[in-house]
Amino acid sequence: AVIDGGFSNTGIIPALDHLRDRKGIKGTYDFVNNNEYVYDFHNHGTAVLSVLAGMIEGMLEGSAPGADYLLLRSEDTDSEYPVEEDLWTAAAEFADSSGADIITSSLGYYIFDDPSMDYQFEDMDGDRAFVTRAADIAASKGILVVNSAGNERNMAWKKIIAPSDGDSVLAVGAVRSDRTISSFSSAGPSADRQVKPDIVAQGVGIKVQISPNLLHMADGTSFSCPVISGICACIMQAVPQASNMDIISALHSSSDRYFTPDSLYGYGIPDIKKAIAILQDKYLPKPAGEIVVFPNPFRNEIRINLSEVPEWLSVEIYDQTGKQVMKKMYRNFVSRSLTLDNLTFRGKGLYFVRVITPDTALTHRIIKIVGP
Repeated sequence: AVIDGGFSNTGIIPALDHLRDRKGIKGTYDFVNNNEYVYDFHNHGTAVLSVLAGMIEGMLEGSAPGADYLLLRSEDTDSEYPVEEDLWTAAAEFADSSGADIITSSLGYYIFDDPSMDYQFEDMDGDRAFVTRAADIAASKGILVVNSAGNERNMAWKKIIAPSDGDSVLAVGAVRSDRTISSFSSAGPSADRQVKPDIVAQGVGIKVQISPNLLHMADGTSFSCPVISGICACIMQAVPQASNMDIISALHSSSDRYFTPDSLYGYGIPDIKKAIAILQDKYLPKPAGEIVVFPNPFRNEIRINLSEVPEWLSVEIYDQTGKQVMKKMYRNFVSRSLTLDNLTFRGKGLYFVRVITPDTALTHRIIKIVGP
């Protein structure tokens, strides 16, 4: 679920053609105006969505182009009042009711149009801000809540903003392409001395699309946030048994400053391959042999488990006459588990599955059956 301030041009930009074509937008709602139309008002949400789901061959590839999305508008970009925290909460409840696995929110709150309503930094303790409490409740329901840390370090406030102070919220700061912290990325820790931001990702010079025929370069934790939330979706697919808090912990543990976190980088830049390996070691027992292919017999799907993560993996399937019926190559492999689905080649009976890695090549006999 993308919670933002508007999604103008989402219906027409080429980067999202594939998302629209496969009907990957599963729901929309505007909590400001109480209707389902979100394709107006502002393009900030469109930019965020293009980081997540955008696809233009050779030019733009989002962090989770195959995911399904809810587009939820909670931000009134014409004003800033605490009511937007209520609207964010309503959007989070909508996401929960709709079965969302992840909330990605490039929004934050600390000052308002009426200064008497402003938060003070001591309110950024994970418990006081209304939107932070809502985000933590969403996390308690099993949703992975990913939020931008804020762009305030060049401003008087300097620090993280709600709801990124939540102890169950993954707060994302921004680094440049050379891995150095950006000048604007909000600093931690939270008022209760949590390590914040949790992690950082590139948030300077990020390609986005907000209008047809143009790509823009954008800066902000608004864009490092969807880089990470899309990666989280990929991690969930690789290790579906992992909980939201397991994933946050694995991202912490895999990051390059895990043993020396600080107020700018948090735990640092995560190593996604390492994070997946941490979770697979917990949830995916290593096979007794090097490679296991199952179930056997199978219908239209098989799964391959490996004892180690290979650099690359090739899978070939042959029928009993020796005819090759499928071949797939996977480069830059990051998992110990692979699912092959939609195996609809004709004919039940004996098949041979050959699995090739840089270190080994094994052939397994497996039986295809028909039926539901």
